[in-house]
Amino acid sequence: MNEQKITKNRRKVLFTQADGSTVQGEVFLSLYEACHERPQLLGELLCGDNAFIPVETAAGMIHLNTINIVTAQTSIGEEGDELMRLGEQYRVQITTALGTVIEGQVFVNLPHDRSRVSDYLNQGDRFCRVFLSQKIVYIGTRFILSVRD
Repeated sequence: MNEQKITKNRRKVLFTQADGSTVQGEVFLSLYEACHERPQLLGELLCGDNAFIPVETAAGMIHLNTINIVTAQTSIGEEGDELMRLGEQYRVQITTALGTVIEGQVFVNLPHDRSRVSDYLNQGDRFCRVFLSQKIVYIGTRFILSVRD
């Protein structure tokens, strides 16, 4: 049997799950997205159609259910893109259902009359992106208790 492997980018990610446990490993991202001529981003993987994503850990492969991911942290150097920083910048403090407080920046790139933090959060995405000094954190919106801006 001749198996063809599709080349993927690997991205180191630290996941926090709904039960408070963490999983550290690498996810596999497409080299090209169907609607973009650039590599897939972690946020696109998390907000995609797949309910489970494979993560290669030191203990072997695990498949995480995206609905139970509270946060996914990755290096801003690998994930960052200048297009992510377009729009109005807000400093926010997000409290998750686990009691964790995450302080960072969000960028709202929406029409001028809809450029508030609440507009960004109400777009219906499963994850919102927050910039920290050296990391990007994707937070599962269903686990957000409150956001201060």
